[in-house]
Amino acid sequence: MPEEAKTDNITLRLWLETLESVIGVNGVKSLLNYSHLEKYIESPPPDNDNLDIAVEDLHRLYLALLELFGRKGARSLQLRIGKEFIRIGVTKRPTIAGALKLSTRLLPGQTRISLALKKFAEEYDRRQPSPEYSPRIEIREEEDCFLLIDKDNFESKGITSDTPMCATCVGRLQYLMEWITGHTYDIREIECRAMGDQFDVFRVPKTPVEED
Repeated sequence: MPEEAKTDNITLRLWLETLESVIGVNGVKSLLNYSHLEKYIESPPPDNDNLDIAVEDLHRLYLALLELFGRKGARSLQLRIGKEFIRIGVTKRPTIAGALKLSTRLLPGQTRISLALKKFAEEYDRRQPSPEYSPRIEIREEEDCFLLIDKDNFESKGITSDTPMCATCVGRLQYLMEWITGHTYDIREIECRAMGDQFDVFRVPKTPVEED
C-alpha cells in the first residue's frame, strides 16, 4: 500500500487563515462543508510543524474552491490566496523569514531570487514531502530565468485542463520574489500536469517587470 502523503499542521492552518482573510468566515465554512472537512470548522490544526495532516485534505479543499467558484473565477482568487499565504507565513515564522532576508539584503537581485527559491524548495520538501520524489522540488537556472519544477504538487492532481491550474503557487512565488527583492516579477506556470505534462514547472525571470 503506497505511503500516504502528509503535510504539517501549520500549512493547513495557514490555508484556512488565508481563505478566511480572502473570502470570509462563512466562505471558509462553506468550503469545509462542501469538501466534507467539517472537522476543521471548530477545530483547526494546531500552530506547529508536525506532519499530521493528510495532503488529501488540502486537495479536497482546493477542489472545492474550483468547483464553488468555477475555474475561471477561481484563478484570480487563487493568486490572492497564494500571495496572502506567504504574507501570513512570513508573519507566523519571522525567525526563518527574517534570517533569509537579512542574509540576502546586500546581494544582487538574481542571487536573492536563487537563494529564496532554494529556501522555498527546502521548506516544501520538509513540510509537504513527496512519497514518490526526493527532492520533490527542483530549481534549475537558465540564461534568463529560473525554473521551479514541482514533481508532486497536489494542485494539479487528478485535474484535466487546457490551461495551467496551479495559480496559488504562482501567487506564492510572486509575493516571495517581491518580498525578497522589492520588485515585481512576471512569474508563470509553463507546464502543468493537468495539461498532460510530466511535472508542474514555473518560470521565474531574472529581470523584474519595468516599473513606471
